[in-house]
Amino acid sequence: TDQIKQGPRHEDDYSNNYPKDWNNPSLVKTEPLTKPGNVSSYDKYGLVMKQMFDMPLAQSIVKSLSDNLSSLVLSFLEPMRDQYASKHGGLHLCVHVREGNNETGDWMVKSWRHINLHYTLNQTLKGMKDYVGAESATAEHNIKKTKKRSNSKNPSVSLFVASDNEHARTWFEQHVPHNWHVVKPARFLPRPERGVWFGQHGSGTNKNLTQDQRNEAMAEAVADVFALGECDSLYIPNYSSFSMIGIMLTRAERKKVYFLGDEEWMELPEKIE
Repeated sequence: TDQIKQGPRHEDDYSNNYPKDWNNPSLVKTEPLTKPGNVSSYDKYGLVMKQMFDMPLAQSIVKSLSDNLSSLVLSFLEPMRDQYASKHGGLHLCVHVREGNNETGDWMVKSWRHINLHYTLNQTLKGMKDYVGAESATAEHNIKKTKKRSNSKNPSVSLFVASDNEHARTWFEQHVPHNWHVVKPARFLPRPERGVWFGQHGSGTNKNLTQDQRNEAMAEAVADVFALGECDSLYIPNYSSFSMIGIMLTRAERKKVYFLGDEEWMELPEKIE
C-alpha cells in the first residue's frame, strides 16, 4: 500500500529488523548454532537470521507467502519455473550475487559487503560443477548397483541467477557447460544506473518511475526472492538479506544450501549442532 511504501515509520515497521520478542524461545525451535566451517558468507548473517533459517514459524510464513503470490508476481515467476530442469528429473541450481551496482549511501560505507565480482562468479561456477559432478557420480553408482539402465549419464541442469549486477547472468550464459540452461526472465525491465530500485529506507532511486513501473519492478524482485527458494541447491557467495526467504524455503524442503568460505563452499548441515 502507499502507506507502507511512502508513509512514516510506525511501531510495526521493522525495516530489515524484527519484533523484540521474535527470538522468544517459544518461537525458535532450532538447535544451538555453529559455523559450517571456516569464516564464510554464513557468518555474515546475524544470530536471529541464522535462527530463522530453520525456524518452523518463519518457514511456514514464507511458505504461505509463496503459495499466495499475486498474479503480477506470477507473471514473472511462472515462465522461469517452466525452465527448471527439476521438472524433468534434472538438477536446478540457484545463486544470488549482491554486487552493489555502484550503489552510494549506506552501501558505500559498508566495505565488508564489497566483493570481487569476477572471483565470486568463478568460485560459484566451480562449486556448482563440483556439485553436479558428485550428483552424477552418485546417480551412476546407484544405476550400476540396481543394474538399471539410464538414458543419460549426465543430468540436465538449469541455473537461476539473481543479481543486482546486470552482467552476472550473461557471464554464466557464456561460461556454463554447453548442456546447462541458464533461466531467462519472461521480460527484461530497465535497471537503475546505480544501486537497486528498492534499497535502503528513504532511497529516491525509484522516484522517476511511474506507479505501474514501480509495481512491475517490485513484482520482478519478489519473483526473484521466491525463485531462490525453488532449487535443488542454493549458493550464497556473499551476505544479503535478499537471500533470506530463499534460504528458509530451501531449508524447509530439505534441499542443499552452500555458503562460500575461504576458496571453498561449505554446505549448511541438515541439522545444525
